[in-house]
Amino acid sequence: MEDSEKRQRELWAQFVSSEGEERVKVLMELGHDAFHEGRHIESLAMSETAKQIYESMGAAASSTALAFVYRSIGWSLKQLRRYPEAVVAARRSAEIYRELGDVELLEALNEEGDYWFEQEQWEQALGAYEASLHETHPDRSKDLLAQSYGNCGFALGKLDRNEESIEHHLQARAIAKALKDPWQVAFFDEELAFRYYKIKNVEKALFYGEKALDFAIITDHPERMKWANARMALIKKLEGEFDEGLAFAEKAKVYSMRQKSTHWSFLIGIEQIMADLYEGKGDLQEATERRRRLKTLEETVKQDQDL
Repeated sequence: MEDSEKRQRELWAQFVSSEGEERVKVLMELGHDAFHEGRHIESLAMSETAKQIYESMGAAASSTALAFVYRSIGWSLKQLRRYPEAVVAARRSAEIYRELGDVELLEALNEEGDYWFEQEQWEQALGAYEASLHETHPDRSKDLLAQSYGNCGFALGKLDRNEESIEHHLQARAIAKALKDPWQVAFFDEELAFRYYKIKNVEKALFYGEKALDFAIITDHPERMKWANARMALIKKLEGEFDEGLAFAEKAKVYSMRQKSTHWSFLIGIEQIMADLYEGKGDLQEATERRRRLKTLEETVKQDQDL
């Protein structure tokens, strides 16, 4: 704590004695510290002040640095759930990067998509993600390309364009596999299992669902175990294997409840799946009772649409 306070004092002293671009750099360092300490209102204020200083400098200002300031504004606004304003900041950042021919344009477009996604504006999110995907730049990294394909796949899934979503996730998975990134491969396997479930392709859903579950079991990662078991529960429901489905659903629920914060919409979704599975095996009383209890939560929380 003492080291942090000392650093803050030194930076503020440097800020007072500096001007122009050097003053902005100090201000951005202070804003960076505030952001990572969870002081997002302060971080936003510092980034906004940095923007004003840069804009007052006119041609003397670094365009690349100004674009980054806009991105940092977007990050703080996202944390404050001020998504429409975050979209504006990301878009302005993207405009500057496009003028410069800077590869950071691709990240800025993905971030704009994220801010639309948080507002459940799926078409707008897809538009930003596709813009990032279709931009050509020699310095684009393979992992960013996989991210852009995956982002498009998620937005397409939200729009129930499942065949297109599958195509994009297969592309993302292939790149992640070539990069030897098993975490990302497993992440895409989960989504592929769900999308194949949505189009009732049991064989493909089971193929990717089992791969996702294998990874989850090996790592014993709670988030991966939660989702992989939930996917398998859905697939078993589709197969008519209701007892197996219930076993997977119970595991998904257990791993969900082990996490620090309760994912309420997931809990509603997994309970709904369990009610469906009980109904499928003919236990209508249990299915009815579970749905009755769910109404208590559904008064305040909606079901996760990815379940």
